[in-house]
Amino acid sequence: MFTVLLVLICIAIALCLGWIIFAKDKAISRTWGIVGLSFVIGLTVFGYFFMQSRQAPTSLRVVGYASKLFESDIVKWNLTMQRNVSNDGLKDGYNKMSADVNAFKKYLLEQGIPEKDISIQPTNSYQTNDNYGNPTGYCLNQRIFVVSTDIDKIEKLSLNPDFFAERGILLQNSNLAYLYTKLPDLKKQLLSEATKDAVARAEEISGSGNTKLGKLREARAGVFQITEPYSTEVSDYGFYNTSTRSKSISVTLTAIFKLK
Repeated sequence: MFTVLLVLICIAIALCLGWIIFAKDKAISRTWGIVGLSFVIGLTVFGYFFMQSRQAPTSLRVVGYASKLFESDIVKWNLTMQRNVSNDGLKDGYNKMSADVNAFKKYLLEQGIPEKDISIQPTNSYQTNDNYGNPTGYCLNQRIFVVSTDIDKIEKLSLNPDFFAERGILLQNSNLAYLYTKLPDLKKQLLSEATKDAVARAEEISGSGNTKLGKLREARAGVFQITEPYSTEVSDYGFYNTSTRSKSISVTLTAIFKLK
């Protein structure tokens, strides 16, 4: 049908051009020829878009989804020990902090934590002031990281405050960050499952519409959402929750298929 329409349009254009060239009254013929050509061109554009709108869709867009529960295999214990000293007690405060760090390291080694898993950062200090801006002393902070695959042991140690309480050490911060070392492999597995889900959805839709599903033309993966189990929390830039040992990972995949 489109071929027939194209032939008719070409004939109409040829007639308009012939009218312009061979007519006796050139002024009138030129005017009416331009009008005719404009009408034919306008009709051509309208016909093209009308026929395009009547054609059946040639592609199908679906979104596949995959999720999985998994357990962290490594934990990072972040803690910050703090001591407050007077204006003239800074040197004594450093000595006490050094003794605290050595005692804590010894305690960890006695509990079976390898020395390579313990990271001790430099001591930080800053001056403290009262409400009127007068110096009152110094605050010393000591950051320590413990990274271990023995999650049970680190959880037990971090939840037992006896060591710090007996030495009068103030813990400014203490938290556990649960991580997973095989995350790249898990992401590949999830992308494969999301792709299969997209194919299954596309086959269901095309089958219901009495069309045949063709090849995959385009696939675009979304960001990974790693949250606590059964959470609805998501982020446009991806999410990685490290506060829970058990986690859930999910991803979407937008796929465009050709229809036959």
